[in-house]
Amino acid sequence: MRLRALIFGSIIALAAHAQRVVLRGATVLEMTGASPRAADLVLEGERIAEVVPPGKGHGEQVIDLSGKFVLPGLADLHAHVLVHPTDEQGQLGPQVDRELSLLALRVLLAHGVTTVRDPGAATEAAVTYRSMLAAGKIEGPRLWTCGRILNVSTVDAEPFTPVRTVEDVRREVRWQALAGVDCVKAYAAVGPKLLGVALAEAHAHGLRVVGHLQATTWMEAAALGIDGLEHAAPWTRDLLLDPNGMAVGLFGRVEWLERLDTTAEPVRKLVAELARSRVPVDLTLIAMHTKLFGDSARWQRNPDLNLLPSTVIRGFRAGAFTRRWTKPQFARGHAAWPKLLAWVKALHEGGVLLTAGTDTPNPWIVPGASLHDELLLLEEAGIPRFVVLQMATRNAAIALGREREQGTVEAGKVADLLVLSADPLADLRNTRLIELVIQRGRLLKPTDILSQHGRP
Repeated sequence: MRLRALIFGSIIALAAHAQRVVLRGATVLEMTGASPRAADLVLEGERIAEVVPPGKGHGEQVIDLSGKFVLPGLADLHAHVLVHPTDEQGQLGPQVDRELSLLALRVLLAHGVTTVRDPGAATEAAVTYRSMLAAGKIEGPRLWTCGRILNVSTVDAEPFTPVRTVEDVRREVRWQALAGVDCVKAYAAVGPKLLGVALAEAHAHGLRVVGHLQATTWMEAAALGIDGLEHAAPWTRDLLLDPNGMAVGLFGRVEWLERLDTTAEPVRKLVAELARSRVPVDLTLIAMHTKLFGDSARWQRNPDLNLLPSTVIRGFRAGAFTRRWTKPQFARGHAAWPKLLAWVKALHEGGVLLTAGTDTPNPWIVPGASLHDELLLLEEAGIPRFVVLQMATRNAAIALGREREQGTVEAGKVADLLVLSADPLADLRNTRLIELVIQRGRLLKPTDILSQHGRP
């Protein structure tokens, strides 16, 4: 009760006078590469004013965090926060559902996700939501958003926009820049020529381009100067020694994994190029695990589903990408999973800049909670816990071009922090044991975030 009163008092003080608040005596995981250490954090307004030895911090408010662990707020770099409802046939509705979107934003923040990149949304709505979040009019993470997703297609359903010519691409990128987006996303059917045009136009307006690509290989995209690649693997034939006779569609990814040799020369060359050019790869392992293991109770009976309305769960069941797979297909999907982990480990060991994302709200991917599952899957790939946490903090800031502002616990940076009751380096599941979410210097209890405007 005393801690809760101090927190409430701190929020009022910070809002009224930007007073200094001391978080005393926690073990701080700075995520700079330094070892964890006991320290006092002094917050002033939205910033970390000082990181000093225990007992040396001074301020108007002091909160004892002895025995707690502090690290930067987490970042999900692939979260679609403008939610379209899914009907009982699994079809997305044409309009953004305001209440579901506000819920997703709150659930993300309550799970310690203080930064989100939305890699594709209705342009005007996305920029509006970002502005409302920045102004504190709605609760949720700091939002970096792309506009409508560029794809060579006749489909113009949200959040996609069809582009078929050089002028189409230039016109759309210029419009998105004028609207105020943070990034541009190119989709699977965009080939090298149009991707090059998108990159040139976006870079001329100071925007980054990320890609969920297949018509353009990752090697081609890196050579063109892509600013980020989405999802764990490209699924392209250039990386296979024997690409003949592969299935099309989602099951083709299983066959791709079955044929992949992570030690083969095409893979080694790509990894080396991605590392050399510092192209970030946002892995979203959970987006594949929920497909390959779509028959698993781990996802269909996941307790985190209780955070969402029953209408969303019904939409998950109806819209699940592998809902029509047979038992033998799922068996092959399960068997292929270790190959995807080996691919991710090869990227890590090759020095590629990796970040964490989820692709929420695709079926079974719960906002916020799914990022904690993603961290466990990254550890399953053989990536050390400290590095996994860096992927969701420091590396994310680098990928966004915000490393001077966020991603580590250092004086002068934005006070987006998590306070945990147990050490995440002892067990990554401890990232869920959140005592406080600190967003721009505001101290928030997860239960209070979820209770705003009612629970689902």
